[in-house]
Amino acid sequence: MFVTEMELLKARLKIGSGLNESMMIRDLLLQDKKSKKKHLMREGERYYACQHDILQKDFSRNIVSEKRENGEEGLGYFQNPNRSNHHHVNPFHHILVMQKMAYLLGKEPRVFLDEGGENLGFSSMVSDFSDERFHQMIQNWVINASNAGVGFLHIYYDEDGAFQYCLVPSEEIIPIYDERNESMLREVIRYYDIEMLREGRVETYRKVEWWTAHDVTYYTEREGEFIQERKMPHWIMTEICDGEEVSKESHNWTRVPFIPLKNNAREITDLELVKNLIDAYDLISSEGTNTLLDLVELYWVIQGYGAETANAISKKLQINKAVHINDSSGKVEAKQVDLSITGRLDWLEALRKNIFHFGMGIDTESDDWGQNASGVSLQYQYAMFLLKISGIMPEIKKGIRSLYQFVVEDYNRKNGTNFDWRKIRVDLNTSGVTDNTEAVDIIVASKGLLSNRTLLSKHPYVEDVNEELQRLAQEAEKGEVEV
Repeated sequence: MFVTEMELLKARLKIGSGLNESMMIRDLLLQDKKSKKKHLMREGERYYACQHDILQKDFSRNIVSEKRENGEEGLGYFQNPNRSNHHHVNPFHHILVMQKMAYLLGKEPRVFLDEGGENLGFSSMVSDFSDERFHQMIQNWVINASNAGVGFLHIYYDEDGAFQYCLVPSEEIIPIYDERNESMLREVIRYYDIEMLREGRVETYRKVEWWTAHDVTYYTEREGEFIQERKMPHWIMTEICDGEEVSKESHNWTRVPFIPLKNNAREITDLELVKNLIDAYDLISSEGTNTLLDLVELYWVIQGYGAETANAISKKLQINKAVHINDSSGKVEAKQVDLSITGRLDWLEALRKNIFHFGMGIDTESDDWGQNASGVSLQYQYAMFLLKISGIMPEIKKGIRSLYQFVVEDYNRKNGTNFDWRKIRVDLNTSGVTDNTEAVDIIVASKGLLSNRTLLSKHPYVEDVNEELQRLAQEAEKGEVEV
């Protein structure tokens, strides 16, 4: 669920007609919690953690048709305690999401300065920020967006005044967008539960943060009412002289300190494309396993032994491997059950193929995979996958640049510089199977037609364009290479 400015305005107008602020917050949270969008978000996160619906199915309980006391036919439940209840969880969604993340961000993205924006200090600042923590955060950001349809990054200052950022669970966020295009994030409502010890008992409280472009208001739910605790700017600068507080200055980012990363234009989760297929695969493979576990491979047909029980004869067979027959009509015959699984395996294979096809992933067990490593063949094998990631690639670049906007503004304010974040460019260093020879040949053929920076950004062996340019410049000064 997301809210537009007009919908929020209508809700606020109701305050003047008897609906107080606490009731408005409660209604917004209730609608959001029950919304289909949040249900799909929780479902995506659950399947990524391999908590599939199949785990809730009881295979020892079946629905059967039975005749009731009034003579009518009806449906009832039959519980068989001897029936196996094994569950197969096939983590296709987890694999597809990790495959997508590894292709897009298995290697660090290239963050560099545009032509004409070169500045040694600026370039160093950009490179220093793109550390291992930054890389890991971007990876998790893409995973969140894939599972929930959209992921959110929060910018804040810690208690020591240091610039910080963190990912926030998408289920906790109610985004409020502009009315015209529904694309500009105007406000954010974040809600979450905390546990506190009170009078020897653990009690759960709901916290709400309402962020705007200028401030944030904190609420706590008490006995069904949301009580405002405090309202404050995004951060406060405090001047201390001789250990005493001299002055305070309120500051804000002039925009909401949250950055959304959309999985695609409609914020569709990756699971929505294949959930029914995965559920079918889980069900068929689980049913097959339970049937195989319950199968009696060999059973005995015993006839004409009125004096001896089947258990006694079975013991004789186990000990002596034979029985003595006195009755001419008696007979002991072994029967073997053959379970045909060919049809089941064929159907599972068809489901697997459809999961990777409609999930727009790459099936590395396909017969066609890896047979031809030429550029054209690889493009054909990656066709559906590239179509899938085309929706999130520009969002990743936009999200990284939005983060750097906050980073550069913070750096300028603390260091008195005037760096322009608009000079920053981002290029994803994808890590799929490629024909490096063909790529290098194209780069060599393009020399003189494109800038060195552009050519280096496309080179398969270059991870940091800024660093590589500095190395080339140093080698050029020594006369080792011509730039």
